[in-house]
Amino acid sequence: MPRTVLTSLFFAGFLFGQTAYTSLDLLYHIRSVGMSGSGAADLLAMDVSTLNPALLSGAHKSFVVSAIRYPASIQSQFVEWRSVWKELHLAATFRGVNYGAFKERDRDGGELGDFSAGDAWVSFALARKLSNLADIGASAGLFQSRVGEVQAMLGLISIGGRVTIPQAAASLGVSVRNLGTTVETYTSHKEEIPTSVAVGVTRKMAYLPLSFSADGVWWRKRTLFRLGGEFSLPKGFALQIGTTSLRGDLHTGELWRDIASGISLGLGYEMPRMTIGFAVGNSGVGGASVGIGFSRPGTN
Repeated sequence: MPRTVLTSLFFAGFLFGQTAYTSLDLLYHIRSVGMSGSGAADLLAMDVSTLNPALLSGAHKSFVVSAIRYPASIQSQFVEWRSVWKELHLAATFRGVNYGAFKERDRDGGELGDFSAGDAWVSFALARKLSNLADIGASAGLFQSRVGEVQAMLGLISIGGRVTIPQAAASLGVSVRNLGTTVETYTSHKEEIPTSVAVGVTRKMAYLPLSFSADGVWWRKRTLFRLGGEFSLPKGFALQIGTTSLRGDLHTGELWRDIASGISLGLGYEMPRMTIGFAVGNSGVGGASVGIGFSRPGTN
């Protein structure tokens, strides 16, 4: 296998602790990158069908685009259209990951040709309010992963709920992500789908222009904790910052670099007809992720 492929697989496996379907746990929107993936109870979250489909109930009609470049030249794309129909909030989402093009070689090192690897994920989500204090949501979609001429395909669903706690100026979110079935496998070996459970709390701070989020995510063999926040700044700006419990595993051994290892930052700017943003995530020994994106409100 070419060294570049090994690098890509190492990066994904190092961050997510798995070797198949790693892009199901990638962060696709720049706001999620800036907050290190926290926000399972945050109504302003953008990766709603990934984080918690119930959060879609706080969304308005809009068109959202985001692109992120990860280490090892991995690139992701995110396109989402949101709408409202009667009491339902709807979203259609495309997520794509491009791992790049590689040289295929035989056992003697001779070139046999080129091949590429990538993933594509199409999903539809809906949410509705049960009351002024409670929301529920669900998403369903198809996920395709391709390496050269072989591919795997999954059918996936995610469900979630959110409850507002007025006395604490907070909300609690719970979601079960990536329940599914394997439609097609790469080989005769059936890979495990990385189903997870997420619980999060988001709270608006009383004396700061800050919305703070704390999440826990549990897979079958591992656990991850995420912290993030968004500061509302003057002139339509917003600053995101986040980190995760992986921070201690990302050290490079150089103090000046390790201070920022595992820290993510994002900056957004809201204009009358568009919101634009930028985010960077420092994975220490894994490298840095950089993303840009925009959203545009829809017309009624």
